Parts: sequence; structure tokens; C-alpha cells
Amino acid sequence: MQFLKSVICAGSLLVSSAAMAGPILIINGANQTTEVDTTSALTDNLKALHEAVGNTVTIVNDLLGDLSAYSQIWDVRFFNAAALDSSEQNAYSDYLVNGGGLFLMGENHYFMERNNSVLSLIASLGGGDLGFNSCSDGTQVVHAPFTGPNDVSEVNYAMSGCFNNKGSGQWITSRADGSVGSGIAFAAGSLANAMAGALTTILDVNFMMNDFDLPNSQQLTKNLIAFVGEQTENPSSPVPAPASVLILATGLAALRLRRR
Repeated sequence: MQFLKSVICAGSLLVSSAAMAGPILIINGANQTTEVDTTSALTDNLKALHEAVGNTVTIVNDLLGDLSAYSQIWDVRFFNAAALDSSEQNAYSDYLVNGGGLFLMGENHYFMERNNSVLSLIASLGGGDLGFNSCSDGTQVVHAPFTGPNDVSEVNYAMSGCFNNKGSGQWITSRADGSVGSGIAFAAGSLANAMAGALTTILDVNFMMNDFDLPNSQQLTKNLIAFVGEQTENPSSPVPAPASVLILATGLAALRLRRR
């Protein structure tokens, strides 16, 4: 009986692990970026970290017409040419209304067209009237749950922008006094006009490049991936039922042989 329990437990772990994997869309704007090396480094790093936890990654330059196939979207464009227009904001709103998980990159005060479009989207979603603060931070405190599962308590941004408040969301990172912060998360249930969706955003691109403030920045990126994954309501690529049956059948066969 103990052997059978072990087989079932192992099979359950396999199913659970696969069920957490999902189809991920990374939008990097490589055809428009003003900083080619930055875009390349952050894309390569983000892709590797997603694949390390079993996600399947698709990389595109621009927003696709149909986003329904993806459980998460990571829009890591940060330059002004990638300011979200009304059609893109509408597409993201629909995606979040239907339970998607979205990360949006912003930057410092040199990229205000992009930043303002992110602020506009958040306001339209009911996340609050957020403004921009040209903080150019600096070390910020990392707030739970983004302190785990990979341990990190602070991150030193190269030259970030800041939000002047967190609206209906929660700080990902902020100054110690909580006055301003560079990262905000809106968990499912936090956005009045998209209750099923989850939105995260950070006003700094360098932390995701696997180049600045290591290992803290890398730990934070991993924890962001874990958070968005947990918030996503439509996990993909579970082990098909026949495979689950095969796992159990193999265990039962082994048990039968053991009893002979």
C-alpha cells in the first residue's frame, strides 16, 4: 500500500508541475527599440527564466490581434515609440477582463510617452489616479509577496522612475517610507473594471537584464514570474488524461510484480 501511495504521489506531482506551465507572450519591440542591446539582454533573460519554470515562450515585436491563446503577456517595451495607443489599451483591457496576467514595463523620465500610456491604462481599469515621480532611484525595499520564493529584501535600480502612489494595488518595491515606488502589482480582484485580471508594472528596464544589482534583481524577476503565474486563472499544458492514466497504470503494474 505504501508503494502505491508513493506512485500516486509522484504522478500527482508530475501533473501539478505541468499544470503550472503556460503559454507566455513576450512583446519586446525589437523592431523599434532605441536600445538594441538592452532589449536583447532583457528578452533573453526573461525567456530563460520562464522556460526554467516550464513555460512556453513566444516572442513578437508588436501586440497581436488575438491574445486569447496566452495565459500571460510580458510587454517589456519601454521606449516612447511603444506608447500604448487606444486600440492597444482596449486590447489589454479585454485581456485582463477575461482573466489574463499582464506585465508592463515603464522607465524613467526620459520615456514619458510610454509611462503616461501605462498610467492611462491603469486609470481606465479602475486602478486609481496614479502619477509619475522622477525619483531616479536607487535602493528600494521589496515588499511581500515579492520577497519570495527567491529571497530578496531590496533592489538597487540603475535609474528608475517612480509612481507617486499605489492606487488600489500593492507595492512591489518602494522607498522605505512608502512615499513613492517603482513597482506596483494589481492582483486579481484589485482592478475595479477588470476584476479577473492581474497587472504588474515596474518603471525600470535594467533590473530584468541579468546585469545590474545581482543577485537581487534576478531574484525579483523570478518572483515576479511566480506571482503572475499564480494569479493567472487559465493554466495551460497539463499532462493529458491518458498520460496520467499511464503513470498510474505503470505504478500498479510495478506493485503487482512486487507482490509476486
